[in-house]
Amino acid sequence: MQTHFKKITLGIIASTAIGGLSTSVQAQSQVQMYGLLDVSAGRLQLAGAGKTAGVFNGSMTTSYWGIKTQEDLGGGWGAATQMESFILVNSGAAGRSSADPYWARTSWVGLTSPWGVFQVGRAVTPGFLLAISLNPFGSATNLGPYMMHTYMPSPTQPFLTSEGASDSAWANSLAFTSRPMQGWRFTVQSALAQGGNTGKRNTVGINYTNGGFYGGLVYEKMDQMNLSWGAPVAPLATAARPLITASSVQNIQSGASYDMGPAKLFAQNLKSNIDASNGAQARLNTSQLGTSVLAGAGRVLLSVAHTNETQTAKANQARTTVSMGYDLWLSKRTDVYVALLRDRVTGVNPGTSMLLGMRHTF
Repeated sequence: MQTHFKKITLGIIASTAIGGLSTSVQAQSQVQMYGLLDVSAGRLQLAGAGKTAGVFNGSMTTSYWGIKTQEDLGGGWGAATQMESFILVNSGAAGRSSADPYWARTSWVGLTSPWGVFQVGRAVTPGFLLAISLNPFGSATNLGPYMMHTYMPSPTQPFLTSEGASDSAWANSLAFTSRPMQGWRFTVQSALAQGGNTGKRNTVGINYTNGGFYGGLVYEKMDQMNLSWGAPVAPLATAARPLITASSVQNIQSGASYDMGPAKLFAQNLKSNIDASNGAQARLNTSQLGTSVLAGAGRVLLSVAHTNETQTAKANQARTTVSMGYDLWLSKRTDVYVALLRDRVTGVNPGTSMLLGMRHTF
């Protein structure tokens, strides 16, 4: 069951980081279609919001499908491409929302070499890959406290988030990810503004693996932006989710995990400095502690995330989210899960979510 537990997160990392090309190419050329479908039913309620009962997409892993190709060029070199599209399983629509381009998850062309993989296009950031590696709920958007505090767009949350407006992948980017070197691996990535409002973006990440230990550090710098980072419009602004248009953002993310077999421990932190062109500032400090414990044919998952927020000339705000669930593997490709989440934000009523769902990879 330990192998089953790792499958989803490791599969995401392999497919998005370097297209599963970390080993040498065996065939002259290959084309592969793959994906993951996740659907759940129950009740969602964030802090300060009403209860919504229904069928939901991607509560543990955002559903997607993809195509990747690889060709052996000889001498340890290869050509590679990858395209992945999000899917709303509950409605059948493409994307996470109508705002997504079709290949929003990733879309790139690249070269593999004896030293690593070079990607050009829309590439997943090292920050996102570190984030989903260091919490027991992985990339869960409805049930994972850390991802809700950091990578979910602020308009979908009762609180300002660190990475929501920057997304999990950067368009118009150049990226290089090294092959492992005595347990170490690094990534550098730069995204060009090209006249848009997302600005110029640069990031560098490094991680280290040794036995059951995994740790990493990522720095991001985004500037020359004109990007809404908080409430979508002024009437929807709150003390915890202000109307702020970011011109510059800096993020530092770090964390570690230790796999003891029957149990795995997680800890991570993200510090975010958000600056607006009018001089306004917001500072976010998010920490998460979690564990997954073997229980029968599945694992018990527990995660707690806490964010402190400071803003220019405003009172400090805080958010705490606790999630507990059980993930049961029915086979190597299929699992079912149940989870309960409690969400609290300064000055508003708490929210409680309860979901039962199923995932299948292909």
